[in-house]
Amino acid sequence: MNQGLLLSPCPKSIELTDGAFIVDSATRIQIGPNPNRERLHAAESLRTALVDLFDLNLGVVPTASPMGHSISLILAGTVGHWYPNDRFGWSSPASLGPEGYTLRIDGQNVIIAGNDEAALFYGAQTLIQIARSEGRRWPGVAIEDRPAVQHRGYLLDITRGKVHSIETLEKLIKTFAHFKCNHLQLYTEHAFDFPSAREIGRDSGALTPAEVLHLDQLCRKYHIELAPNFQSLGHQGQLLKVPEYEHLAETPWRFTFATANDDVFHLLDQLYSDLLPCFQSRLLNVNADEPWDLGRGQSMAMVEDRGIGGLYLHHLKQLHELTKKHGVRMAMWADVLKHHPDLMPGVPDDVLLIDWWYEATDRYESLDALSASGREFWICGATSSWISLYPRLENAISNIRDYVEQGIAAGATGVLISDWGDNGHDQPISHSLYPLLWGAECAWTGSTTSIESFDAAFGLHILHDRSGNLVAGLRRLGRAMQVEKNWLSGWNSAMALYEDPLAGKVASVAPASDVLAAYDAAIAFQPFLGQIPDPIMRGDLAFATRQILFACEKVENTRSIRELLSMMTEVDADRTELLRLFDARVDATRLLMQQLPAMVKEFERRWLASARRSSIQFNLDRFAGLVAQFERALRWLREQRNRFASGNEVDAQLATYDTGGYAVLHEAVYYWIKELEAIIGYEALSADIKDYLRDAGIAG
Repeated sequence: MNQGLLLSPCPKSIELTDGAFIVDSATRIQIGPNPNRERLHAAESLRTALVDLFDLNLGVVPTASPMGHSISLILAGTVGHWYPNDRFGWSSPASLGPEGYTLRIDGQNVIIAGNDEAALFYGAQTLIQIARSEGRRWPGVAIEDRPAVQHRGYLLDITRGKVHSIETLEKLIKTFAHFKCNHLQLYTEHAFDFPSAREIGRDSGALTPAEVLHLDQLCRKYHIELAPNFQSLGHQGQLLKVPEYEHLAETPWRFTFATANDDVFHLLDQLYSDLLPCFQSRLLNVNADEPWDLGRGQSMAMVEDRGIGGLYLHHLKQLHELTKKHGVRMAMWADVLKHHPDLMPGVPDDVLLIDWWYEATDRYESLDALSASGREFWICGATSSWISLYPRLENAISNIRDYVEQGIAAGATGVLISDWGDNGHDQPISHSLYPLLWGAECAWTGSTTSIESFDAAFGLHILHDRSGNLVAGLRRLGRAMQVEKNWLSGWNSAMALYEDPLAGKVASVAPASDVLAAYDAAIAFQPFLGQIPDPIMRGDLAFATRQILFACEKVENTRSIRELLSMMTEVDADRTELLRLFDARVDATRLLMQQLPAMVKEFERRWLASARRSSIQFNLDRFAGLVAQFERALRWLREQRNRFASGNEVDAQLATYDTGGYAVLHEAVYYWIKELEAIIGYEALSADIKDYLRDAGIAG
């Protein structure tokens, strides 16, 4: 319980006590003599926050003679030298373990005691939140706090769309640290400027070695491990399209490295040599997930000898040798092992396995095998923000809470929250802040915090709102984004926006009540937009709600057109009235299309507010494709209008409507997978691919 204080993550133990401390210009922040940079940074973070909150600039004083009416930062083990005879009284955090701290406030002093430098920093962050919550009069309190899991991190996709600006990443790191996270990975396929192979990252907005070095140093300052991440098996479509490396593709689908080609490992050795020196971390996530065409091309002979599982293990062992050579520990996704548990004994013992699962479920069954294996493993939930105009918050809340709780119980030593850029990464990073910080909350506390308590703290510390109205509005938006997991059986906001304006599937299956719920949620949030304190988040939310309204109007317009076409085939139809109604729908379709150029301009502005321009063209082309589909639809509708007006039959089934092969998002993925099927055959598709087709409702 947080006893009324709005804190996130919620401390393990908090007890209100007598007295209150009033901070004023005579208060000083005192630390022991000869402080290191980490101690100074913890004190400075507190000083800066008090300047921002109250325009109160306290001195930071290294001293061997502490004074009263001060804020003191004490590293456990040094108290005997600095606080002889327990001068002010304090609670030792010794029993709390690494990163554990105590915070005590009474009428005369504030004392933060930590087991290590990160603990002092985290204690200072808690005090900052108390100041934001309570003003300059801080209630007496005794806090004991420690994390439920050692590694608490975030994985951000910087490859399949946005490469975020350095300013955005810096802001993210600082926010991340304030909420007591200590691990960050930037998922990378090609978006790094490899000095020895610059053609790989060319025109992608790739991060340079100097930029990564800068981010690594900043992360260290904030007690965050920035771990290198490079996809080393599948998901390498962009790299394998580079002419110099096409021969390394397993199949003409150009997705997975060919394990049988030794040049693959020579290239990876070279790329690791470029990438790894930019990081102090000794952990490398090689990913190695979803190698959907593995063994179906160049490496087929190895499959005949070893089987698909043996080929996969061979690739992992080759990667393991490379990581050992470069002095780093190998981490990898565990998804293939879910389908092939017999491979687990062959995976080198020191490999860190990361289990991922992004949809909410009652029980995360893969944890059983990981727990029984005796290996170190982490779990990875998700923000549920991709392919959605706003994150599917209810899914993210349940997925993160339950997965973290069950994962820690099964022995997980780390928690990642992933934020993917599938299909162009058009979701702003600010949208992901709520589920990301909910992940930070659950990782620190072990999922013991109620969502109501988190909402109150998020409202105060991120939105500067105590009323709860802003968070309630965000939650309502999140609930309205997608009701069913399967987009072909229900409402999906992003598909509704981009799909064909006549033949779209969402318009066929989405219940009107779900569309209305999304529309009403976007309308209801409009009065709150001006209250969002951060200008980028404010702009992103304003644009998201505008897109949601457009998507809802578009779906209902499509439905109305289809209903009218059906009515126009009836023998006793009121032709005059139907013609009037049909003309109104055609006009509505035209007006929807006319809104798109302004939407494109605003999309560009929102993208550039947090990311580099590189890779935006994919999304701009998608908008251009949508405009073209509107034009195609309008031509067809006018043809039907003229047929009806002249007494001829209309095509109520859209049999003569040619979409030109238009497909976006999930539909585009389906046709992409069909390309693979044409190369290797349906039976050779991996279990993951068949599961995707089944879940999407598309038969093989």
